[in-house]
Amino acid sequence: MSLTVGAAIHRAQALLREAGVDGPRREARLLVGLASGLDAFLPTDTRLSPDAAGRLEVLVARRAAREPYAHLAEEREFMGLRFLVSGAALIPRPETECLIEALFRDRPARHILDLGTGTGAMLLSLLDRWPDARGVGVDRSVAALAVAGRNVTALGLHGRALLLASDWTGALRAAPTFDLAVCNPPYVRTDEIGTLDPEVRDYEPRLALDGGSDGLDSVRGLLPRLVRMLEPGARAVFETDPRLWEGLAALTEQHGGRDISCIPDLAGRRRGLIARFPGLAG
Repeated sequence: MSLTVGAAIHRAQALLREAGVDGPRREARLLVGLASGLDAFLPTDTRLSPDAAGRLEVLVARRAAREPYAHLAEEREFMGLRFLVSGAALIPRPETECLIEALFRDRPARHILDLGTGTGAMLLSLLDRWPDARGVGVDRSVAALAVAGRNVTALGLHGRALLLASDWTGALRAAPTFDLAVCNPPYVRTDEIGTLDPEVRDYEPRLALDGGSDGLDSVRGLLPRLVRMLEPGARAVFETDPRLWEGLAALTEQHGGRDISCIPDLAGRRRGLIARFPGLAG
């Protein structure tokens, strides 16, 4: 006899709870929906096909191994858009949405630089909202850029988004070109990576996580080069660990940043920093 949705949820929930997955019942429902291709909240007496039951078994095993749900679904919603994801790039997160929402409350940009673009979520969300804008997304990881390229195609943003494989600004001409830079740099202290949730520690790219001994190595290296790319009056936005915000603000000010302010996350923590750069001659 085929498995009912109710029985499938009950079995998956028990396995996920044992594995330490948060919200195991909700996750079990989502996995049933993913396996069946149907609504995650099907009536519990609905019977799963043998194929769906087989897919569910594989999905539950992967999730019980703490592989992120977004990797199983191969997509994640960000700013109302669907982004393809993989283990090659960080999964877009609600904390980062707070930075983008703050920018939407300000004037639109024309030329955007996204450093460490990953899936392209930050850059492409901005381009989707600002139809007159163009942008460049830079990442060291060719695999991450492949994911971003698929998202450019899926969102119909060809011709407005250029993707470059580079170590920060290495592939760019040192000229004041951009009026907005966004960056979600690696900011986890090296000695804290082992304490992260398994979903992050074991499945997301260390290159995008490891911020060095104090979490600020990446920003310390990119700021001197970034300021040469910014038009006078340009804005730059960085995501960071709230504990590092003061250090990031000090570095930003040392490199010419002015009008430095905080962008809080959903919990009110100092997640983002925004600054204006008057230009090298400013």
